[in-house]
Amino acid sequence: MRIRLGIVGLGATAALLVPAQAEANTWRFHADHVLGTSLDLAVVAKRPLAGAQAIDAARTEIARLDRILSSWRSDSELTALNAASSLQVSEDLYAVIAACERMRGITGGAFSARVGRLLQSCDAGMAGRIDTAAVTLDSNTRTITRPRDVVFTVDGLAKGYIVDRALAAARCVPGVDGVMVDIGGDLKCWGHAPIGDHWRIGVADPANPFDNIVPRTQLAVRDQAVATSGISARGLLTVSPQTGNRTTHVAQATVLADHAMDADALATAFSVLPPQESLRLADHLPNVAARIVAPDGQAHESARWQSVCANLPVRNVQLADAQTPGKWPAGFALNIEYEIPKIVDSIYRNPYVAIWITDENRTLVRSLLLLGKETRYREENYVYWRRFGRLDIAFADSISKPTRAPGQYKLKWDGLDDDGNKVPQGKYILNVEAAREKGGHNVQRIELTLGTDRITAEAKAEGEAGNVRATYGRNL
Repeated sequence: MRIRLGIVGLGATAALLVPAQAEANTWRFHADHVLGTSLDLAVVAKRPLAGAQAIDAARTEIARLDRILSSWRSDSELTALNAASSLQVSEDLYAVIAACERMRGITGGAFSARVGRLLQSCDAGMAGRIDTAAVTLDSNTRTITRPRDVVFTVDGLAKGYIVDRALAAARCVPGVDGVMVDIGGDLKCWGHAPIGDHWRIGVADPANPFDNIVPRTQLAVRDQAVATSGISARGLLTVSPQTGNRTTHVAQATVLADHAMDADALATAFSVLPPQESLRLADHLPNVAARIVAPDGQAHESARWQSVCANLPVRNVQLADAQTPGKWPAGFALNIEYEIPKIVDSIYRNPYVAIWITDENRTLVRSLLLLGKETRYREENYVYWRRFGRLDIAFADSISKPTRAPGQYKLKWDGLDDDGNKVPQGKYILNVEAAREKGGHNVQRIELTLGTDRITAEAKAEGEAGNVRATYGRNL
């Protein structure tokens, strides 16, 4: 294991292993394109080597289980099971299928891993046949038998199972005091937190699903898991196993449980069940708390939910006066959509990325996204190289949100500068930098005149940088 300049050699790739500000003993890692989404790891350890080994152990376990449980890989064990009427399987695949069947019973069929064929046809008649199909599991031989109509799709629980196993692998490393594993917003925490007695987990606002928005709700979590499902991030993906129809009555369901695979499956089920049924089930299950948000913003909370909520610090914001000429108009915002492209390279390292706003004189106004490790150099006053993550650690250790596609970011600038003050209308520059060790370096700049008119501007993908689209207007 080599440690050099904050970069840890882990097999064929390199991990960003750096302590976050005010977290001297916390080591963080971020990667996109992991299990079809993003991976964030945090390890609390007194020595960098222990942090590196824990990150390596978690990533190795994730890669191993991906080869077993992936629905998208033609060479996975799950794919082999779906191609056979009966198959003797590994301990991991048997455990996941058994857990899926158990959760199917607990939720009255609202969660089901049998729906692979149903996802393609959305046929209510097929839904009934699948639900009553004779699936058998022989625990003595670990043999699973399935009829033709049943095609297992375990994504709604397997990601949580992988989170649980990756955390277990990381915590076994000597010298590790705390671990958080977050795969696409489904996460589990164990042990000492970076700051304070609890891990602070923000819950994304379904009406404001931007990576740099401070969450309205924050959970104080200790040795538990949090998962979120919903329609806010990736469209109408949840299908009711009972009807075959895609669900639209729940914008977001967040569940806290002892195990990530349980939280993952329950969050999916609670996107299918009526909210009151979800809350009754959450209150019936031990150590489970849930919050269900309807498309109109109405929230429903289980009995234990408030007991795990933490107080958020309040940011001092100077509100804009829409009637004052030259002031940033009330209700206006600048939305930025940005993608980190996946580049095929035998020595690929995840890129360092910074997105920030300057005025027309290139003076920094607001930092929006910082992915990197440390200040290496400054180009035209502001080029970032320090890895901060997609959130301010003063507010949360991670954010639970519906799964997003890998490398896709949605940011929002609300007209505040870095001190929390409203800026005036005028000319600004949106800056996007992407640089990769042993790779390329690109800086994209979009000049914007922000007044009272709606505008849209774009920058095309170039090298390490993906497409950038900026939209300015009211009520975005």
